[in-house]
Amino acid sequence: MAKAPKFCPECGAELGENKICEKCGYETSQTVKKEAKTQPTPSGEGNPNWENIESFVTILGKWAWVIVIINGLIYIFSGIWGLIWTIPAIPYGATLGISTIWNIIGGIVVIILAIIIVKPRFSSKCAAKDWDYLLNDVLTLGNFRIPWMLIWGIIIEIFGNWWGGLPIIIPALLLIFMGPKPYDWTTD
Repeated sequence: MAKAPKFCPECGAELGENKICEKCGYETSQTVKKEAKTQPTPSGEGNPNWENIESFVTILGKWAWVIVIINGLIYIFSGIWGLIWTIPAIPYGATLGISTIWNIIGGIVVIILAIIIVKPRFSSKCAAKDWDYLLNDVLTLGNFRIPWMLIWGIIIEIFGNWWGGLPIIIPALLLIFMGPKPYDWTTD
């Protein structure tokens, strides 16, 4: 027994009762078997190798917030250590370097961002493999879509002394460019 297709075989758009797809114009005059696929096919296929890298992205993304906190602690202790050795030597001509202060400020900022932003909006979603959320959590500028995970990774990279944001940036880039769904940089 045959019936009319529910979805366009070309673009995957829902046809309803139409014989011609409104999205791509494909004419569905032929019938399909009942066992045919009833779910729409995505307009673009993701990377076929996603299954090979998904576990890496999941693990690194899940632990990203912990790595970012460790980065912040390292630089806070580094800054405090610099203060401990520099302040007593100031009468003898030592100067307090800007990097010492930057390490403390950057470490504090990175730890706060890890707890408030990275854990709930990135690490939890990676652990749950909620790729749709991560790919659709975007900052829209005009019709250009920038993923928040990439923005936060870059901000943490700056405050984390150029390596703190890597556990966010690496999974974000893999998800954007090699993910299960193609990422659309623009809105239609």
